[in-house]
Amino acid sequence: MATTRSSPAGMWIPVRDEWDGVPGRLLTEGAFLPKPLPSDVVLSSRTHRALADAQEALGRLDEATVRLLDPSALVRATQVREVQRSARLDGISTALLEVLVSQLPGVRPETAVEPAISSYLRAGDTGFAALDAGVTDHVALMSSVAAAFAGVDTAGTDIWRTDHSWLGGTDPFLLASPPGAASRAAFEQFAAWSSGETEIPVLAKVALGHFFHEVVRPFRHGNGHIARLYVGLELARSGVLRGQVLPLSTWIDRNLTEYRARIRRLADEGDYEQWIAFFAEGIRAVSRDELLLITKLEAAHEALHRKLSGRRTGNIRKVLTALIATPVTNHRQVAELHGITTKNAGDVCARLVDAGVLHRLDEKPYAKAYYAPDLLRLLSLTDPMPTRP
Repeated sequence: MATTRSSPAGMWIPVRDEWDGVPGRLLTEGAFLPKPLPSDVVLSSRTHRALADAQEALGRLDEATVRLLDPSALVRATQVREVQRSARLDGISTALLEVLVSQLPGVRPETAVEPAISSYLRAGDTGFAALDAGVTDHVALMSSVAAAFAGVDTAGTDIWRTDHSWLGGTDPFLLASPPGAASRAAFEQFAAWSSGETEIPVLAKVALGHFFHEVVRPFRHGNGHIARLYVGLELARSGVLRGQVLPLSTWIDRNLTEYRARIRRLADEGDYEQWIAFFAEGIRAVSRDELLLITKLEAAHEALHRKLSGRRTGNIRKVLTALIATPVTNHRQVAELHGITTKNAGDVCARLVDAGVLHRLDEKPYAKAYYAPDLLRLLSLTDPMPTRP
């Protein structure tokens, strides 16, 4: 049986022995319950510079996004890429091609990936739609996200966690806050902190909020993804970004060992600054990678246009621009996106195949689908690679 112990950031609550499935080491240690987050954190000049650099990189990314012919296309492409890597962090590994095919109208993939991926996408769509509708209450916002992930009614009680949960998957390193009243109370305390006045810079506040969601895990399903999605939602709510164009899960996945060690260090020592500095560097790195990606997408888009000499009808130009968001497509999707008939969509796709812009996917379950190899390669999660400072 664990004994209560504390750190400046929280305390470990003893766990009853009858909880099944909890790893023995964590059961002995107890569940970590964070203290209310501080209204101010003393940061070194070095960390302030790191936050300023990250903020500047985000600003440049936001400005670059609107340069594209269709900025919403980049937002959707980023959402899909973020979902793919976030799902991988939760143990669901799938290629970007498979994710994109699973979302095509009229396609029924022969794997279990589709329903899981759809729940991740649904959560993000719900959260950003709620922000657009003016929802500012954190409990209402994140509860709607959790309900969308689980596919249940927000008004129900099914979204709240009732069992113990731990961080680290098959390599657990921290038992999340006790389920029930303790995690619900901590979540409501956080909502008050989030909406209140603080002296903490916005990116530092986002970093602490992400840590909080990771260690409290108040919901029955999707807590890891929701903690990662929180970052994009909060950056949009704070006006730092105009949409989800920051695939943070890519950076977390590439730095997973250090990421987990930093969370554990904050829980053990209450060292908020080391976590904030680490998080700021991640924001800066991902922003720079995405800026490079936008430059490559612009060049690739122009190169594809050059392939279409003599074939630039209005529909062909519209379909080509939309390929940034949908580098995998089919006749039905093209028809629905652009308000044309399926026959016209088929003619457009055939012309794009003839020009070498699109390639056919003939194997099951991808029959009668197409992909743009140049754009798909750029949007894959192995390109661009991390940039150096």
